[in-house]
Amino acid sequence: MSLGALDVIGQPLTGVRVLSMEQAVALPMTTLHMAALGAEIIRVESPTRARGNFVDQDLVRSKSRLAIDLSVEGGPDLFRQFAQEVDIVAHNYTPRVMRKFGIDYEVIKELKEDIIYLSITGFGTTGPWADRPLFGPGAEAIAGNYQLIGEPDEWPGRPGTIVYADNNCGMHALLGIIAALERRDDSGVGTYLDVSLYETAISMLGPVIAQRAAGGQLPRRLGNKDSNYAVHEVFAADGLDRWIAISVTEEQRSVFAVELNMDPEEIDSHEQLVRKIQALDAKKLSDALLSKGISAYPVSDMSDIVSSDFYWNRNHFGFMHDGHKLLPTKSTFWGGRDGFQPQNARDVGADNRELCSGLLGHTPEKIDELENRGILASGMRAVIRSRTDAATNEVRIERGELTRVDDQPSQSWLNLAKKGERRL
Repeated sequence: MSLGALDVIGQPLTGVRVLSMEQAVALPMTTLHMAALGAEIIRVESPTRARGNFVDQDLVRSKSRLAIDLSVEGGPDLFRQFAQEVDIVAHNYTPRVMRKFGIDYEVIKELKEDIIYLSITGFGTTGPWADRPLFGPGAEAIAGNYQLIGEPDEWPGRPGTIVYADNNCGMHALLGIIAALERRDDSGVGTYLDVSLYETAISMLGPVIAQRAAGGQLPRRLGNKDSNYAVHEVFAADGLDRWIAISVTEEQRSVFAVELNMDPEEIDSHEQLVRKIQALDAKKLSDALLSKGISAYPVSDMSDIVSSDFYWNRNHFGFMHDGHKLLPTKSTFWGGRDGFQPQNARDVGADNRELCSGLLGHTPEKIDELENRGILASGMRAVIRSRTDAATNEVRIERGELTRVDDQPSQSWLNLAKKGERRL
């Protein structure tokens, strides 16, 4: 079967238009995947607050960019005009901001009865904390995620990415959008989706909450251990900053001991196990254990990820071309497809004139007026990248903070793509 035959999702959201007043990560994550499914995403942002950042390129790809200054008289009116021409209005600002500018759900529904309105906030649009701001790390903390991460006698930890809660919330919102679109198509009824970072973060703790609700003990931090396994841990392996994660069931204990040339009783000695594995190559050990049905994998760093044959064979990576160079980009959470190449990130406000004329029927003179009044603005670059100088990297390698540095990431990715005989 060819990889192309695996593209069973296609672009079912073709024809769906979204006006998305987005910042940070949670909502951009939702609309990123909607764009991959064929939706037309109009990213609305303030020309005075918008930013261009290399790490944001994935979040703004395949989106039109409309820069409206809502603080200028006439800005909210222009937003409401656009809202009448779309299927979905979305935002991830506090409810107070939306009420302040008169673009909250009640107002937009009066203009378009079947509108689907997505509100992603910290704590929801109702309740005593409705107007409190919240970002991903705070959501993970207050939802109880951190209390379960880390060593028993150490401080609470957190996931290895600052956008764990944002990604999770964005995926939940995507499911809600799909359901709302089906409802509208079936019955003609619009939907108000009230999604919060706090509640979606709690939703990921279902088994823990259920255990406590049934009278179980308060959960505690176990590091990398798991009470259901004889061995469940990450061990240092041979080499600089190389590690291996191993999960061994009670039934696999003897097989595991044979592979390590140890007595089964020695497996319970953590010190002996650590010393034994520390002298072994992570890749060779994982291959040997996997051949016996034991789950074991080396711990990857980002260089391992971007050079992985597995991901390239799955079409997980693609490229955007900004006219000067190729910019690597990840695929969607459901995987890649043949020819995966999203549209490059647009500059802030790059589509102002086209959107105003195409959707609202504004004349060039009218658009000039909006620009002169400061309602529309543009000009900020989509991607601004600051590179680390080579001397700094050398110092970090000497300290053991880095194991290797790729000074030409785009070229390396391109070489990998060519190696896989992919046409860009």
